[in-house]
Amino acid sequence: MLRPKALDHVGLIVTDMERSRHFYEALGAEFVRYPRRPGGATVLKIGGMELNVFGNAAVSANTAQLVDHLCFEMDCADMADLLAGLSEAGIEVARGPLERSDGTAVFVHDPDGTRIELLVKDGR
Repeated sequence: MLRPKALDHVGLIVTDMERSRHFYEALGAEFVRYPRRPGGATVLKIGGMELNVFGNAAVSANTAQLVDHLCFEMDCADMADLLAGLSEAGIEVARGPLERSDGTAVFVHDPDGTRIELLVKDGR
C-alpha cells in the first residue's frame, strides 16, 4: 500500500509574480529563490513545505481554477492573534472564523482569487 509521508510542495500559477510574492510573504512565507530557468518557479517556504509560484500574465479571472484551496497551519497564540496579524498586513478575511474538528480557521483570497485557509489548531 502506498503511504505518502508529507506534502512536499504546491505549484500555483499567478498573474503577477511580485504581487503574489508580497501576499504570501505577508502571511509569513519565506522567500527562497527566483526561478533558476525561464518559465521556472519562484520558491517560497512555508514551514517544511515549498510553494512554487509560476507567473503567467495570460491567466485571467475567467480561467478555471483547478485548486479549491490551500490550508496553512498558522503558528500564533490564538485566532485573535491571527486576525490582528491579517489586519496589520491589510489582508481581508473572506469567511470565518469557523470551528473545525482540530481548531479554528478563516479563509482569505490571494491576489488571483485562490482560497487560502488559515488554521489555528487547538492547544496553541
